[in-house]
Amino acid sequence: MPTIEMKIREVMSTNIVTIGPEKSVSEAVKKMMERDVECLPVVRSKVLQGMITFRDIIEKVVYARREPERIKVRDVMAKRMVTCGPNSTIIDVVKLMKNRKLRRIPVVDKSKRLVGLVTNFDLAIFGWEI
Repeated sequence: MPTIEMKIREVMSTNIVTIGPEKSVSEAVKKMMERDVECLPVVRSKVLQGMITFRDIIEKVVYARREPERIKVRDVMAKRMVTCGPNSTIIDVVKLMKNRKLRRIPVVDKSKRLVGLVTNFDLAIFGWEI
C-alpha cells in the first residue's frame, strides 16, 4: 500500500537505457526501437545532459527533412529538464508531474548523475494517478 512518505527511489526504474550526446539520431532511434522505449536520457560520464524523445526526432529531424545519420543527439535533445532526487517524496513528484504535465522525470543525485527514471506508469503501478 503506497504511503505519502514513500520515496521515489522505491518506485523508480534503475535499468535505464541511455545514449551519449555525440551519438547520431539514427543510433538513438535504433536503441529506442530495440529496447521499446519512447525516450533516452542523454548522459556523459553518467552525468545527465538532456533527454531525447521520439517526438524530438519527429519534429527536429523527420519533419525538418534532416538526415538522422548526420545529426547528433545533442543537436535535438531537450537540455532543460525537470529532475528530482531519489529521496524526493512520491507525493511531491506526483504534484510536479501533474503541474508540469510530464510523463517522466529523470532522477539524479547531488552530482547530477543519473540514478533512475520515474514515469507515470511507474507511479500508476503503486496506485498514484498523474
